[in-house]
Amino acid sequence: MLFVLLAILIVPRTAAFSVSKSFTEIGPLKAAMLTKQWQGLLQEVDQKVGIVPELGSTSVGVKRFGPELKRRTLCKRQYERLYENTFALAMADKSTTPDIARAKRLLVPNLVVDGQARGAHCDTFASLTSPTTIALVETLPDEWSILALIVNPTERNIDTIAAAEYAMIDALISQAQALETGSSSVRLLAEARETLAGSSEQLGIAPIDNSSDATADGEKTVWFRCQS
Repeated sequence: MLFVLLAILIVPRTAAFSVSKSFTEIGPLKAAMLTKQWQGLLQEVDQKVGIVPELGSTSVGVKRFGPELKRRTLCKRQYERLYENTFALAMADKSTTPDIARAKRLLVPNLVVDGQARGAHCDTFASLTSPTTIALVETLPDEWSILALIVNPTERNIDTIAAAEYAMIDALISQAQALETGSSSVRLLAEARETLAGSSEQLGIAPIDNSSDATADGEKTVWFRCQS
């Protein structure tokens, strides 16, 4: 059923990119619709943590706990913000002219990162590996920035989730490097990294030393460099 829904939601990538059958760009409204559906699934699944051997093959636990509970709590907020952001981008894109759409995209409050409004160049991508993942990415000619990355919440195996996260990151790296400039790097926002199940080694990421980018009050946004 979910595969059928995805088949309806996914739209073709432009000819400027090399598209695999498992990775594509989707419109922000379609991303918002799917994220909204996943929000409901996340709440439902969080009450079912897998089979309890002592109780039989059809049993499930009643609540997540430990580090995974913390991560899933962060995921809940990530889903909420991704829905808000993609829906706002979709509404902006309904403007009568591209200039008005761009201006409205720049006003999306949650997409102000490092003191910069990043909505104007944000795109949404889906990786149809199992489980499916969605990413919100600022796509500039010299650098792509992953601002959010979520995984279908019905998957409960941590290793499988981590593999899906890596598949999305790796696909984004491939697409960025396929640009005409051939030099686009990819980085991951720390807030997005907090919700990912994979370790830094599994995901191929490492913190970027950006101490020189600290704001006047000493705060700085942490990024992770993504490597295939």
